[in-house]
Amino acid sequence: MDINEISNAYHGKLASSKKVKEGNGFTQILEKRLTEINPTNLQTPRGANVDILKQSDKVLDLLDDYARELADPAKTLRDIEPLVESIKQEVGIIESVGSDKFHNDKDLERLIKDLAVTANVAMFKFHRGDYI
Repeated sequence: MDINEISNAYHGKLASSKKVKEGNGFTQILEKRLTEINPTNLQTPRGANVDILKQSDKVLDLLDDYARELADPAKTLRDIEPLVESIKQEVGIIESVGSDKFHNDKDLERLIKDLAVTANVAMFKFHRGDYI
């Protein structure tokens, strides 16, 4: 076994795991994709899209925090429960806003639905006791 090959493979992985460049965040990529899909007929105002994307990003951040806390052996389920409740509240907000404003924008509606399903499944598993 050649040590140099192992070192080169390791450095190759480091290069591919660099952070995403500025301007290529979740919000920017999603907005770009939404305009590519339907550039002339966006059903919702731009401000509403930005608001729902910020709310979606907040839910995703909470889900990331939730995953980290589940992986931490020092955390108990009682310690994690407030986070689960905040996820529940944020998902409720995003679903209510989404059903009111985005019923004509199928792509954004699908994003909201997928995010809500993911969060609801995580909450259901928590309350069902899958992590005991």
